[in-house]
Amino acid sequence: MRTLSLGDRGKEVIDVQQRLYALGFDLGGEGLDGFLGRRTEAALRAFQQRRGLIVDGAVEANTWRELVEAGYEIGERLLYLRVPPFRGDDVLGLQVKLNLLGFNAGPERGIFDQPVDTAVKEFQRNAGLQPDGVVGDATLAMLEAVRKAESGREGKKIPERDEGFVAARSLSGLCVVVDPGHGGADHGVVGAHGLMEKDYTLAVGLRLAQLLRAEGCRVRLTRERDERVGTYARAELADAARADFFLSLHLAAHPSPEAHGAACYYFERNHYFSEHGRRIADCLCSRLAALGLLTVPPMGRNYAALREPRAISVAVEPLFASHPGDEERALRPDHSDSMAGALLAGLTDYLVRSTLPQDASR
Repeated sequence: MRTLSLGDRGKEVIDVQQRLYALGFDLGGEGLDGFLGRRTEAALRAFQQRRGLIVDGAVEANTWRELVEAGYEIGERLLYLRVPPFRGDDVLGLQVKLNLLGFNAGPERGIFDQPVDTAVKEFQRNAGLQPDGVVGDATLAMLEAVRKAESGREGKKIPERDEGFVAARSLSGLCVVVDPGHGGADHGVVGAHGLMEKDYTLAVGLRLAQLLRAEGCRVRLTRERDERVGTYARAELADAARADFFLSLHLAAHPSPEAHGAACYYFERNHYFSEHGRRIADCLCSRLAALGLLTVPPMGRNYAALREPRAISVAVEPLFASHPGDEERALRPDHSDSMAGALLAGLTDYLVRSTLPQDASR
């Protein structure tokens, strides 16, 4: 669907308003009038804040997906492993229940993938049900009965299972997927002097891929030229490559030209967050700060680029295209080299720290 923002009208806006209303958001006097006015925008901002999205009051691809997925409640439909997988808050609720009971349903992404299917079947076996992987009334009733016996644990973070990931001291032999954001007709943000996000991310991504290969990495790029690649296609490429790490590159922008600096993001949704993602983001931020960039502490976000891949995923926005000084820095001939070098060093720092003895890492 097209991006919707303040002042837009049409059937798409009515659809958005209906979903917001069903989720309990107050649309005020506007109601379901098909006009994206101030009250609808305020409801969208509140929804985005709750879901860990960019709070801009606009409906782009990520916000639309979250609106759709938020409408699914557990028990409203049969859940099972399929292609494409079921996505939604009902799947998320199922994962939370299974993880709390000790059945490893994987990272709580709200996607019914292989780990969820395995956990469902294991629960069904333990509960004396047919282990068919189909989540219907009987499985949900048993989950609810067991959950009541385990009450008091809801909302607590379950430690991440590494699913066989063995921490290494170097990048050699690991698979890293580098994701240059945007591309093709999707320019991303554009600076006052012509800096395009799609060009910036590709230049840094290609250079980073060269440096990673020199370290002995298996490297895949989600795009190697100026083309548009869908969010799901990027994640599918990473999953097919059995990536250890997924690094998504972007630029930031803000209406105020004073906003500048670097930010790193890891996956976070409700009480769940990626522990490894947060550690990598912290290492990357430290290296960006060493380049002289203003940085903020790593932030958890529910972005599709962080949620969809099975790999440990981080997103980096090293500069603001809307800031004159940041844009000037990005346009320097040596910038791609220095930025790619910092990102490589950040990944290396994470591997070294993750293998240090507990007392030595403090």
